[in-house]
Amino acid sequence: MIQDLVQNSAVLERAGLAAAGLSVYAFWPYIRDIVLNRTRPERASWLIWALLSVVSLLSQAYEGADGSLGFAAIQAGGTVVICLLTFWKSDGMRFRTEDSQVLTATAVGIWLWAEMETAAYSLMVTIGMSCLGAAFTIKKAFLDPASETMATWVAFFVSALLASLAVGRLDWVLLAYPLYVMGMSGSIIAAILLGRLRQPAHTPEVDTAERRHLTLSVMSLERAGSPSETAQRGS
Repeated sequence: MIQDLVQNSAVLERAGLAAAGLSVYAFWPYIRDIVLNRTRPERASWLIWALLSVVSLLSQAYEGADGSLGFAAIQAGGTVVICLLTFWKSDGMRFRTEDSQVLTATAVGIWLWAEMETAAYSLMVTIGMSCLGAAFTIKKAFLDPASETMATWVAFFVSALLASLAVGRLDWVLLAYPLYVMGMSGSIIAAILLGRLRQPAHTPEVDTAERRHLTLSVMSLERAGSPSETAQRGS
């Protein structure tokens, strides 16, 4: 039954459309949180993802992708928008050491892609170099889980799963990018959850006790500096 669904062109088309639609949604909470200063994206990650997602889109189009192409196109467009927002919210157009390294690595990868003129090779280079960008965000998500938007990465994971189903055949060139996005999103989700576990929990009881202790301290200071007590000390 599963094989019949995978070979059904209507099902594949709907899976591709669902993946593209979910990808559109996935970028929205992330962009919203950046604007509201809730999310602090790793600029080096989004810089390399923005540049290489365009290469991936061109590679899949060259390989003849159909149902999964919308997923790659949405990924490229949304990634570029977030990359621009990271520059706006941080140091403007100033480049850090990580950014310079990313630009150098990306330039080398694109040059190799142009020289080899092989779409499959360029896609592998793209995924390999994208792992570098993912490493920056995975580390940041673990150390500072509040700086990432969980809903975005969950939506990316599900949309990549649907995009994999939309391929409709065991073609590793077309499956490579959606499977990579699944692995990357899953790793970031795991890093956020592990980062939350390692942080000390602030329970309401603890917060109430701290406030009570602070109130008692303030009251004792006020009593110590009251006029009557000061007069008694003077006498």
